Amino acid sequence: MEKTYVNPPDLYQTPWKFNQAIKVSGAGSLVFLSGIVGYEVDGTLPKDIVTQAENAYASMARVMEAAGGSMRDIVKTNVYVGEEYQIHRDELRDVRARYFDDEGVPATTLLRVAGFAQTGYLFEIEAIAVLPE
Repeated sequence: MEKTYVNPPDLYQTPWKFNQAIKVSGAGSLVFLSGIVGYEVDGTLPKDIVTQAENAYASMARVMEAAGGSMRDIVKTNVYVGEEYQIHRDELRDVRARYFDDEGVPATTLLRVAGFAQTGYLFEIEAIAVLPE
């Protein structure tokens, strides 16, 4: 499998690190990750967005490992945040940076939502990954 990161030089620069597109050729298996929220392993839900984000990324890494891959295999994420996002934007970028290196960041969409499926959710992330054969 070969991944080509597509970042035309004449596009705007953003404060978040992500690739505009990722072209995958010679792909193996596709993995579609459901929306993951920030629960602790024991099922409790932290009250702050930064801890929820950390837990969600850690859970995503565990799901990828169980699927036979790693975070480097993720090619697309959709991130959903609530109102608290603005206050903690830099902290959330730092959490994300611990899971994706500068080159291997996935194509990403960030959406601020008016509400989540359950009261208390402040962060949710879903992903698509491509595993090599």
